[in-house]
Amino acid sequence: MTRLILALTTASLIVVPTGCAPGPGASLPGTASNRVCFYQDEVSSFRPGESQSLYIRAVGPDIFELRASAHCRDLDSADALAFTPMPGPPRRLCVGDHVPISVSASISPTTPCRVEIVRRLTAEEAAALPDRHRP
Repeated sequence: MTRLILALTTASLIVVPTGCAPGPGASLPGTASNRVCFYQDEVSSFRPGESQSLYIRAVGPDIFELRASAHCRDLDSADALAFTPMPGPPRRLCVGDHVPISVSASISPTTPCRVEIVRRLTAEEAAALPDRHRP
């Protein structure tokens, strides 16, 4: 009887996931394949924004808004920004991701922070950014 219950339990575990899996060619909402992404080495410039946010320019005209997950000292006056390397091969950073960064201001030591990649700005939104915030 114990073997039968174990066999039925194992069989149901195999059936349930395959019954919920997407069909061929389907994509799940929120997966990296349908999100706007960039690689950290594609970032060419940045500018601090307001209220613990900053704007980065990735390859071409793409400008992304990043916002600190918690208070990040010197984010509003940052002179240098670095994405903290993560183990493994380079990975894409996508809207909705939370990533570690290091921020440096001219008179302060480097500060580790965590930011969320909030969105990619439209061309109109990027053009409307004040010069002091446009990377």
